[in-house]
Amino acid sequence: MDVTTAGSAIHAAGVAELLWRDANGPPAAVGVVPLVLGDRPAVALPWAQVDVARAAAASDTAALVLSDPRLTGSAWRPMVATGRPTLVEDGDGSLFTERLLDQELRKHPPSRALADSHMLRRENWWYLPRLILLLDDVRVAAGGRRDSPLDAVLGVEDEGLHVRTVRVTDWAASPLELHGGPAVGGPAVLVGQEISVPDVEQWTVHTTAGRYADGSFSVTRPAPTRALEARPGVLARVRRQRALERACIGGLRAAGHA
Repeated sequence: MDVTTAGSAIHAAGVAELLWRDANGPPAAVGVVPLVLGDRPAVALPWAQVDVARAAAASDTAALVLSDPRLTGSAWRPMVATGRPTLVEDGDGSLFTERLLDQELRKHPPSRALADSHMLRRENWWYLPRLILLLDDVRVAAGGRRDSPLDAVLGVEDEGLHVRTVRVTDWAASPLELHGGPAVGGPAVLVGQEISVPDVEQWTVHTTAGRYADGSFSVTRPAPTRALEARPGVLARVRRQRALERACIGGLRAAGHA
């Protein structure tokens, strides 16, 4: 798969996984909305996730993984784009608003409630500044799709970041038996996502840390849950938005942007 095809697949994707090497343990991972800036894979995290963005940027290698076929267009393909992460701290939101906002609004329905008009953007100004992670020197490989809760993305640290989509035979087993893993071993993470379709109002990202070797995964830190979060009521929605606003403004102020 070439870079042009990869860009089309990213444009067609609704959600993705971002994994990166962590010098202190197994690879780290988060769920993201995949974007394209020019010809570079990108994600644009709100300032509530400043610690996550800076941790990923401090790594020498990150991978944007398309594994979830939900909310995708016809050009979507499962793939792994691996490269060197670069962080752009877009403190005034100009880069995000001009170059990436339209993509996010199309892919991520909850963003429309905050930024789908000029009035909303003025009211929710704190949502537009972003931490934009870009991948340089990108290598693209075909990936595997997740089709059930037994499927997850595996990242293994073994003198580099090795990423595969795997099938877990039984999440309750110890150790976990995985099918489709790489022929390497070391500190590892399993990441999966559950989303509500088509509104993406509920979005659960689960990560399980441990060690992987020869199809066996020994868990050192289990995910708190792998179930889709409960649908929020009106009060829960208000509280969640206010918490996001406070966290974003706090991150911006700490960095001198607000």
